Amino acid sequence: MTEKSPNIVKVTPELLADALDWMTPERLAALDAMTDEDIARQIDENPDAAPELTDEWFENARLVIPLKGRKAA
Repeated sequence: MTEKSPNIVKVTPELLADALDWMTPERLAALDAMTDEDIARQIDENPDAAPELTDEWFENARLVIPLKGRKAA
């Protein structure tokens, strides 16, 4: 039996519209003004945040392509 990941989010037109509404010039300027230290601190303070994607992370990452559900060529 295949279980669906609880982390999958379906992007609906309403969700996309909400995201576009959020992106005001003021909010984008505040986001642009954040330093790397600000971002690292916020990641450290939020237990639900994804890890920071550093050069070291990418050096140790590996591509995994699931075989289940793929049709033979």
